Amino acid sequence: MHLTGLSAGKAFIREVARTGQTIGTVHTLGALHLGHAELIRRAALENDVAIVTVYPNKIQLRPGGSYDFNLDDDIGLALRSGATAVISSSDTEMFPVGYRTYVSQGDCDLRLGGPETYLKEAVTGAIRWICYSRPTRSYFGLKDIGQAILVKRAVADLLLDCEIRFVPTVRYKNGVPISSRLRRFNRSELDELSCLFTALNRSREEIARGASSVKDLVASATSRIEFRQFRLEFVRIVDADNFKDLEQVKLPFLIIGAAMAHGLTVSDSIYVPDQDTLLNGAQDIWIDLPKQS
Repeated sequence: MHLTGLSAGKAFIREVARTGQTIGTVHTLGALHLGHAELIRRAALENDVAIVTVYPNKIQLRPGGSYDFNLDDDIGLALRSGATAVISSSDTEMFPVGYRTYVSQGDCDLRLGGPETYLKEAVTGAIRWICYSRPTRSYFGLKDIGQAILVKRAVADLLLDCEIRFVPTVRYKNGVPISSRLRRFNRSELDELSCLFTALNRSREEIARGASSVKDLVASATSRIEFRQFRLEFVRIVDADNFKDLEQVKLPFLIIGAAMAHGLTVSDSIYVPDQDTLLNGAQDIWIDLPKQS
């Protein structure tokens, strides 16, 4: 079912709560893909009701920018993936005149990607949807690990009664993580981009074998990345709690990298929260590459 607007969505949520059913939520900007489908599938599997919200969050988009999505397509993918309901909204509802409340977490959001990533705004958007929908569990992909970690911390700090579930990154079999931004890239560009994940994962393997100098690890990873159509933005290894750059590797940490093409920054990351992940790698989900067009 598709519920248009916050009032219709809230009426449905109240009825679900009245019956005591558990709610799993997936909060999206739209332009749903197979990564979102995995989040929705898990929300449906682990809860009585799965709710997907679709709204291109105005505050985390560049001023004056637009977000390309097709609501009908998104509703179809969500329902096929197991969603009970899709709730959509608009700028008028979500950001009426006078809106001014944001979730602040110091400068953590700036450490990971800088002001152009709008990470504080992304966290604010997610927390607002969680407050609105009051889910038992809410699902976030490790593809957007920065947002996932900060949302989990915000939920704990604000004493919200919701469990944040992390879902493994969905990757093409060449290692590239699924992203709505990849719609603009052709197959040869996706193949080229795969060397970013390969380099990041090789760094994880080196750390598992005992390497600890971040300076040396970053230099080694950078030397393995050979781009023709992309420009490497950075490779970093940071503390997974506060996103500060490390000098010596210690658990938990993130290995992150970013590249640019067509005016778009495409990022990838490996979240290493424990020794098992360090030794065996992340439990990513692998799918076939799109067919050559």
